[in-house]
Amino acid sequence: MAEFNFDEPSVGSASEIQDTLPVSMTDLQPGGTNFSITTNRGLSQDELQDPNRIQVTIADQNAPLVILFGPPSCGKTMTLIRMTRYLKELGYKVAPIKSFRPAHDENYKRMCDNFDNMVNRSDAARSTDSISFMLVEVIKNGRRLCQILEAPGEYYFNPTNPKAKFPNYVNTIINGSNRKIWCIMLEPDWENETDRRNYVSRVHELKKRMRSADKTVFIFNKIDLTNFVIGPGNTHMGQARKEAHNLYPGMFAPFRNENPITRFFYEWRCDLVAFQTGNYTESGSGLTYQEGPHEYPRNLWHTLLKRING
Repeated sequence: MAEFNFDEPSVGSASEIQDTLPVSMTDLQPGGTNFSITTNRGLSQDELQDPNRIQVTIADQNAPLVILFGPPSCGKTMTLIRMTRYLKELGYKVAPIKSFRPAHDENYKRMCDNFDNMVNRSDAARSTDSISFMLVEVIKNGRRLCQILEAPGEYYFNPTNPKAKFPNYVNTIINGSNRKIWCIMLEPDWENETDRRNYVSRVHELKKRMRSADKTVFIFNKIDLTNFVIGPGNTHMGQARKEAHNLYPGMFAPFRNENPITRFFYEWRCDLVAFQTGNYTESGSGLTYQEGPHEYPRNLWHTLLKRING
């Protein structure tokens, strides 16, 4: 059995914004034409009124599914953008899977058509609210290595309704036969103690439904807001791990290795990776995004590859 690492090195220092902005922001179409986001996060009126009507399709049940899981505004979308940039630099193909949402979802079609523009723009952070759903494939040498899913955080966990049931589409994803790598988002400054404890309960609920082959990676986002970054390529992960324990009491309990034989070699059946997407600076036209140190996406991808392959 593979060892799960709670001391993965990570680096960097910068400030990060939340991943939700007003829906009046615009994105660029090919050729530079602006269009307004007129749909509310890409969902139809029926879907907005009843999330159980939301339809998604995971056509490939063989390629592992990497799921960015977390509440609203925890950095899931910018994590996807940063990882996409990094993987493309390494020669991977990262592209939307168009069959994920129904044909009537015009917002999703626009996102697919404009994905590269959205990801590569210096104001990429302005695009985050237009991404309601995104399923992308990661391909190397013609082989689909995995699929990465980013979906609305309020349907994973909503602090204003912490005991809400997962809607049907989330249950479909959980119950699907894909081997899954659950990327659980954590932040050092997220909400209050009550909300964090409720989030812990939601993750525990999810853990009970994970398949034995599923893996879990905790992403400690916005690590630059802590005092644990020593310098580029060097983060004190021991202290970061203690801080995560303190902020989210009991979060890791279901992932403890209870096997008395293997526990000597590894205590946890999960990973903890520090992460930070980049710098955000004010300009005349709004926020400008600059990538953070490459060590962050490198370490996260290295961890994901181990779980994808094993």
